[in-house]
Amino acid sequence: MRFSLVVATKNRVIEVERLLRSLTLQDHQNFEVILVDQNPDDRLIPIVDNYSQTFSLKHLQNVKPGTSHARNQGRLLANGDIIAYPDDDCLYPPHFLTQVADFFQQDSTWDGLTVRVMDIDSDRDALDYSLQTSGKVNDWTGWSVGMGPSMLFRTHLAQKIAFDEDMGPGATWVGGEDTDYLLRCLDSGAAIYYNHELFVRHPRPYSIYNSRQLIRREFTYGRGFGYLLRKRNVSPAIVRQQLLEPITLATKYTLTGNFRHALPCPAMGIGRLLGYWEGTRKFNLRKAS
Repeated sequence: MRFSLVVATKNRVIEVERLLRSLTLQDHQNFEVILVDQNPDDRLIPIVDNYSQTFSLKHLQNVKPGTSHARNQGRLLANGDIIAYPDDDCLYPPHFLTQVADFFQQDSTWDGLTVRVMDIDSDRDALDYSLQTSGKVNDWTGWSVGMGPSMLFRTHLAQKIAFDEDMGPGATWVGGEDTDYLLRCLDSGAAIYYNHELFVRHPRPYSIYNSRQLIRREFTYGRGFGYLLRKRNVSPAIVRQQLLEPITLATKYTLTGNFRHALPCPAMGIGRLLGYWEGTRKFNLRKAS
């Protein structure tokens, strides 16, 4: 089984090298990397030259900004059986591709797989709202497991469903593009499984951003998530759950004395409310016209 790993990147060098280095340690070496480079310069050329001697590496340069646009460009060049979208700052554990290949080879009924996202440096979740039990993904659980670096799809599905280029880093709505993609795969009738035992690694936001950056990040990602709620016109129960989630997280962090984690939660909540309102306005205007 061959994997096509589509990596959209901008403004990172050390992290890209770390990801590629982790791929050299995979015990399943049947893969290609499609590096979609949105940098305005050649900063990644030395890394590309180095790792292209070790595995198949396609380097696309001068791609217009936008993570979703970059992934759409990369997935169309994929020659593998499975397409994945690792973030440029994540890494794969050494046995990860072997475990994923076993999963897809043992049961042909699954079109996609999503896994847990763990911290780079510790055995804890990188994010604090992932599911803790494995199972088939549905319209409800998809909101908790739709994270880019954790998703892998059979090529027939990934090349049929495109990322919304109005969403994601570099676009109007910065967050929510991964969840949107996963949910639209479900809309197409795809069967997707969440495996809590398998994981990729990704930095915890709290370990790499200061408090001001965290507040800004949670607001902008929250705004995209709020827009997605309105874009999909989901049930009131899902809207209520997603809009109340920042309050639930803030309460949990405060009660455990983790005030730094609680600090950005109001910004997340405001962002979700604003994005939902802006989405409502946008789609109402579209109806009116």
